[in-house]
Order: sequence, then structure tokens, then C-alpha cells
Amino acid sequence: MYWIQSLPHLLPVINYNYVRLRAKYLFLNTMRASTKSNRRLTLIGEGEIDLQGRSVGYSLKQSQRTRGIRLEIRSETGLTVVVPRKYSRQQVLDMLRQKEGWILKHLSPGKAVQMPLFTHEAGHGDRLIFMGRPIEIVINPGKSASSTAILHGNKLLISTGARNAAMPKILENWYRQQAASVFKQKADNFREIMGLRYNAIFIRGQKTRWGSCSPAGNLTLNWKLLLAPEDVVDYVVIHELAHLKHMNHSKKFWDTVEHYCPNWKKHRRWLTLHQDELRTMAAFV
Repeated sequence: MYWIQSLPHLLPVINYNYVRLRAKYLFLNTMRASTKSNRRLTLIGEGEIDLQGRSVGYSLKQSQRTRGIRLEIRSETGLTVVVPRKYSRQQVLDMLRQKEGWILKHLSPGKAVQMPLFTHEAGHGDRLIFMGRPIEIVINPGKSASSTAILHGNKLLISTGARNAAMPKILENWYRQQAASVFKQKADNFREIMGLRYNAIFIRGQKTRWGSCSPAGNLTLNWKLLLAPEDVVDYVVIHELAHLKHMNHSKKFWDTVEHYCPNWKKHRRWLTLHQDELRTMAAFV
């Protein structure tokens, strides 16, 4: 009987205020973690659209929370289109055209995702960089209606055409055409070696990204990589192909990259050291 009467004195004293505050703390942190998780955006692709004669690039990101399409513009990343789980490409294009005035107003020319590399006229005898080697410009006015550019050895033979097309545009078009051919050839070669399969390749001129791989298996590569040494180009292609197997930057991902590109750290360091040059006027030497 004495033991039963003394039992309440043996029980620990419970601070109900502490329990209540602790429960509230855990609840709020759980909600914050959930909200933070839901706000995560997944990069699923990139695109380019002509708005009032200006080429505007954008990143396409997917959100699990959003119900509609929304646009974001940041100084570091440029234009981003955020889409829900279910959307169509036409819906994205319609939104961009509907908001083109707002986009062009807030997207400063200096902060555009797509940036022209050749901002001044090149002359006869000027030299450019192509796949890490110098090539010389040879200009022939020509009489054909359209302009042409053909690489012959170490000379880039350019005909401005009867319309006297602007040299920066001729050069950029030529680099983009070469990128489409070179990148596809390299991607096809490495995918056979790596035993992987991609869906399609897109050529862009992003300001902040050399390449990307979407969950749909689409590769996006920056044509300005053609100003880098060929080994660096190979590294970027292998890097993006490796994302077909690992959609992250885990240890397994880097092990895959290193297996097919043992000197990847050296090439990545080269890109880091020369990225500003590649994105500006370094095409001319």
C-alpha cells in the first residue's frame, strides 16, 4: 500500500509548455522542409525564340507545385520558363509571345542568355580560333545572292554575297553550322563507346552554360565550345552523355566521366580559366 501511495512522487515532472513548444517547432520545421522540397525546380531543357527580331534564349524548368506557366528573369541566369508537370511546347511559345514586351523590357541586352560572340566586323587576314587552332579569314565579295563560308585547310573562305551580309552574322552562322555537325559526330561516336542513347541535339549560345541533358534524353550544347581545344569539347560531350545514366553529379556520375575521359579535371579547369574569353571577343587572335 505504501508503494502505491508513493508512486506519484516517483514519476518525472512533465513540463507541458516545453512539450507544446517542441511539438510546434517540429511541425514548423517539417512544413518548411516540405515547402522547400516542393519549390525545387528541375531543368528539363532549353530553347530559343525570336521576339521582335531579337533572339532570346531561355531555360525550361519544371515545378511539381505550379499549376500554370510562369516566367522569371534573373541577372545571373536570364529568362526562365517554369512549367507544371503537364504542359505543351505550344503553350510555352504562346506565353513567351504574349509577354514579349515584358521580357524585352526586363531582359537587359547585357544579361541576355543568348549572346552574340562577334560584335565587330572582321577583316581580310584576321584570324579566328576553331577547335583550338587558328584559322585565317579570306574575304571575297562574290556575286551570289547569299553569303557563304567554307573552311579550306586553315583558311575560312568567305563570300559576303551581293547583299553584302554583315560579317558577324556570317561568322556566327558558320560556327553554328559547324557545331551541329561536329557535336553530332562526337555524340554519336561516344554514345557507341559508352553504350548509351540520346534523343536529339540542340545548338544554343547560352551565356552561363556549356551543355545540358534533359530527362527526355535531349542534349543541348553551346556552339562557342568550338573555340576551345578539341579535348575540352570531347569532355563536355562525354559529361552530358554521362547524365543519360546519372541525372546528377554524384560520385557514380564522375566515375563514369573519368572512365571515358581520364583528364576531365584538367579540361574542366581549362573551361573555368577561359570561360570569360570564350564568351566575349576571344574568337579573334
